[in-house]
Amino acid sequence: MSKGIAIKVIRCEGNERTDRAFVCGRQGFKKMPDVSQKEVGRRMYHVHREKRVEEAIKKIKHGVGTEWISFTRDNIDLLGHLLQCTWNVIDQKTWENLPFSSMTKNDVMKILSFGEGVGPKMNPDQTAVAEIKKILLSLK
Repeated sequence: MSKGIAIKVIRCEGNERTDRAFVCGRQGFKKMPDVSQKEVGRRMYHVHREKRVEEAIKKIKHGVGTEWISFTRDNIDLLGHLLQCTWNVIDQKTWENLPFSSMTKNDVMKILSFGEGVGPKMNPDQTAVAEIKKILLSLK
């Protein structure tokens, strides 16, 4: 039998800013759901991946310069999604050493061309990911 953490939220003078949660083992307290180590690991992996891709996009933006404004929010979101899928198949040390700031608008457009039909919960196929990886590894 797994043990969860019990919390009770106390509201001070009705002000939500002063809410406090207290951990306690007494009856009458709500039990927080258990989260497996596997789920914690999965969430940490996703957070790490998102952070690395956000950093890459900042470098790409810097490299593309004033032409960056030609990309819509949807283009940038799609680029992030495609890069996250590609991050999964590139060694971390290799990823960290990729010269994202040397990317051109043309490089970004090539990557975005693999985004047809891609969106939340709809990843690119492995062929597209392999092609994006080739583009990234060819950067100088």
